[in-house]
Amino acid sequence: MKIPLEGKSILITGASSGIGEATARACTKAGMRCVITARRTKRLQTLARDLGDTCTYISGDVTAAGFNTQLLDEAGDTYAIFANAGFGLDQKMINLDQQQFRNLFNTNVFAPVELASLAAKKMAANKSGHILFCASCLSKFATPSHGAYCASKSALEAIAKSMRMELKEDAVFVSTVHPIGTRTEFFDMSATRSGKKQSDFESQTPSWLMQHPDTVANAIVRCLRRPKPEVWTSVPMRLISTSFSAFPRLSEAITTRFS
Repeated sequence: MKIPLEGKSILITGASSGIGEATARACTKAGMRCVITARRTKRLQTLARDLGDTCTYISGDVTAAGFNTQLLDEAGDTYAIFANAGFGLDQKMINLDQQQFRNLFNTNVFAPVELASLAAKKMAANKSGHILFCASCLSKFATPSHGAYCASKSALEAIAKSMRMELKEDAVFVSTVHPIGTRTEFFDMSATRSGKKQSDFESQTPSWLMQHPDTVANAIVRCLRRPKPEVWTSVPMRLISTSFSAFPRLSEAITTRFS
């Protein structure tokens, strides 16, 4: 089953840079209308201007009370949402800042789930729609110093699995996106938030585990056309993550190098 995307609308959070921005560009190229949102208004304005009349922006914080409701009301009739907003922390659990931990879960889990739940009600009533969550390859396993981030993505994946089964009879698709390391500002921001000058994770990640955000964006468009439960852009990492689940000692032996 191939779904025509021309004229359909998608709402993308965290669209001011990285995967969100790339996805907005790819969806616009595919003929979709895009509603983009993030906190950085100037970046949204620039992107919306680049993409033309088929793109509109709504600036704001997805964790703010009532914003997701406002967002969906202003976005209007939306076929798909890509819940992409999120951030990381580069801290060992023994040193974890509890407030930062709560803020991370508010952004990475609670806000996207609220948005998806609100959108799902409208989609179910229309018997049409597609919800995509930006998870991570790290939703399948953990690395040292990134326990909070890995936990948030694991939670998001589990919730998406439940929603997928719950919404199947309503013809609403639910997918999780599992990027490997992506060349965006994510790692620098994670390090800065954690009081570090540079991300240890990025510096120690081999080049074959890093990708351009366009790779993820194009995979998302393919999933919108032909829905599937999980979107992966690296077959080797998908196989590795499966092996890690089966062999936890192997997982720990390999991922310890990222400490």
